[in-house]
Amino acid sequence: MTKISGKRGGGANRVGVLATLPAVVVLVATATTPLSAGTITFTDNFTPSASPLWNNLAGNWATSGGTYFAQVPNNNPLTFTGLPFDLTNFTVTVTVNNLGDGGIWLRSDDTDKNGVLLVDGGGGYGQGTRGDGAGNSLYWHIVQNGSVSPPLDLVSGVFTPGGTYTITVVVSGDRFSAFIDGSSTPVTTLVDSTFSSGHVGLYDDQPNTTTGSGFGPAQTFSNFSLQGSTVPEPGTALLLCTGLAFLAGWGSRRRSRGSLKNVES
Repeated sequence: MTKISGKRGGGANRVGVLATLPAVVVLVATATTPLSAGTITFTDNFTPSASPLWNNLAGNWATSGGTYFAQVPNNNPLTFTGLPFDLTNFTVTVTVNNLGDGGIWLRSDDTDKNGVLLVDGGGGYGQGTRGDGAGNSLYWHIVQNGSVSPPLDLVSGVFTPGGTYTITVVVSGDRFSAFIDGSSTPVTTLVDSTFSSGHVGLYDDQPNTTTGSGFGPAQTFSNFSLQGSTVPEPGTALLLCTGLAFLAGWGSRRRSRGSLKNVES
């Protein structure tokens, strides 16, 4: 089951001041969204299937028994399934089952080419690596034009591979903080200003049998929730100004025609 709600603040009475304008200007104003940012709340328990809002871009994602996973886990190319909401500050929470190698996309451009990627487990676990930090770490990547940074702010020994954990990420300004199982203390925090807004998505690389030698149970996701602030529509003020400019020209032409008739008479 999927639930989604949202609202936009302000702007409700903006059209009223245009009541005396030509119809075309009023239509331009009413067709736009309010000037202030809105909020969105989205939840998905993947029962009986995933919300159609997930774009299933890479990895051939599917659901089973209230879980969501890539049928073709991979890190080259990175798997990606994302939501259509363009957000600034937000909180995302998801349960990870059979944790091994996967993660959460943050402020992406709704593709696997740009964004911040939080990796759970990782360290090559999806490709078959065992020992050291493989499958038990939490860290970040900055992905730009398909190029992936080295692991950032890595913390190892966080998980037991194959376990079930609930991960929450809070994004506020340039700060990305990751929490586990309801703790109020972040396990790892990234400070980065590369992306000011973007989309949330999921990543799955366990087990990678496509470009790696992965084995073991598939990592899956369940009980997803997202709350955040949407990006204000940049075109609203521009369209309103265009409409007012049209009004000024319309009024000027009308006065010119009136003056011309007076001269002719």
